[in-house]
Amino acid sequence: MIDNTYYQTISVIEKSDEGIVLSNRDKHTIPWQAPQAEKLSRADLHIHSTYSDGMPSIEQILKHTELHTDLDVIAITDHNVIDGSLRARDLWASGSYRFDFIVGEEISTNEGHLLALFIEKHIPSHLSIERSIDLIHDQGGLAIVVHPLHPLFRMSCQREVLDRIHANRDLWLDGIETWNAGLCGIYSNRITMRANRQCYRWSEVGNSDAHTLNAIGRACTLFQGSTASDVRAAIQSGLSAPGGKLWHVNDFIVLAGHQINKRRLTRKLSAA
Repeated sequence: MIDNTYYQTISVIEKSDEGIVLSNRDKHTIPWQAPQAEKLSRADLHIHSTYSDGMPSIEQILKHTELHTDLDVIAITDHNVIDGSLRARDLWASGSYRFDFIVGEEISTNEGHLLALFIEKHIPSHLSIERSIDLIHDQGGLAIVVHPLHPLFRMSCQREVLDRIHANRDLWLDGIETWNAGLCGIYSNRITMRANRQCYRWSEVGNSDAHTLNAIGRACTLFQGSTASDVRAAIQSGLSAPGGKLWHVNDFIVLAGHQINKRRLTRKLSAA
């Protein structure tokens, strides 16, 4: 059962976007508008662990997802490294978890961050976004732009980058994150959602961008079915939908404290 909060979030955004709704993108009915909406499943496809800048370990993420969320699918997508996600899949496969798992990576391209889902090999950072997308597709993966259109953050793709990808007939994005529960989303969620529905019409996803345990599942991608294959099919067919909340204020405070302490430790080690 989906928490009604997710539908309320989407509905509020729809009303603020000058009447533009997901079903305007094509002739399909978006799942949350269908009569069976209460049966939709939830995926969080943007989670960080200690393998990059996240606080929780792989084991903690798997246990927390199992016991304290109702997510049906997750992906661990650490910055510029795939090792943690591959290890998580091994642990997941050897356990009896009720949720499905996707291997992923968040890639730092020269012009913003990009999620690579359903991949098996590490994709190098600091390449052009076009090259990064091609490398994802070479592995049969999905390429999804995350937390775009924030004017102050280097990790956020800007409008000219999205325009360039959209105009390229030999290149495509599989999706765009129009609801990010983290810091970037505070400013850019509504802007991204409006831009996508007015111009790009890429498949939309929502994710937590969790760096703490409690943030996992704060936002999600809604889809019909229950498996990793089902969420992939929903994204590829334009039938995924974003929903959720922002991080709780305590998530921001805890993460900020962790990063400050980490920098202090780094400075001490450098000075030693």
